[in-house]
Amino acid sequence: MAFEFTKSRFLLCEGDDDKGFLEALIASRAGLPDFQICHAAEFNYKKQGGRSGFRLSLDRSIRLLTGFAQLRAILIVSDNDTTTSFREVQDELTAAGHTPPPDADSVGDVLGKPVAVYMVPSTNIFGDLESLSLPTIYQTWPKARICVPMFLRCSGALKLFGGAKWPKRSSVSKARARAAAVGFNRDDPYKGIGRLFQMGTLSTQHACFDGISTFLRNFDAFCGL
Repeated sequence: MAFEFTKSRFLLCEGDDDKGFLEALIASRAGLPDFQICHAAEFNYKKQGGRSGFRLSLDRSIRLLTGFAQLRAILIVSDNDTTTSFREVQDELTAAGHTPPPDADSVGDVLGKPVAVYMVPSTNIFGDLESLSLPTIYQTWPKARICVPMFLRCSGALKLFGGAKWPKRSSVSKARARAAAVGFNRDDPYKGIGRLFQMGTLSTQHACFDGISTFLRNFDAFCGL
């Protein structure tokens, strides 16, 4: 079945866990605007996920998709897991033939539609969905705060005194979140955190998500709608 835009706001994120979390957050918190949400790999013909999939997902052919004329604004949500993360999003938009936001406090343009970029956890804090979610993970499974670092030291992901040993920051974050889910989610240890948010096993009501909730609540005004 051909894709079609069904809502006036479109949100593009990196992966399936991001999509699951965002859908759960918007559904559970009062007053958040509705978005049609896709992750990059399900929105381009090469099934390319992550930031590198944004240029394929937002190429200029999207103007031909049913419902594009009714689309009012686009939001891109990306992990801020490297020092160049925001620049990489900008480069993806430029490569797709669009005008990226000059900074995270501004909007760009995609075929006449305003486009905003939200970095997770935030523009000024390095991390990703997994690091942002740690407070609610530890609230759900308090023993994970002690047990997971012990396991990750044993695996070599963390140094003896807790610092990251693996060179890729996002890999350590994902290992920490997944180790908690595998070790403590006895009903189904195979579920990713996106699915755990959708099921309500992990709560989107934790204060750690207030920042992204506030941004979403003010999205229309931010984009000048």
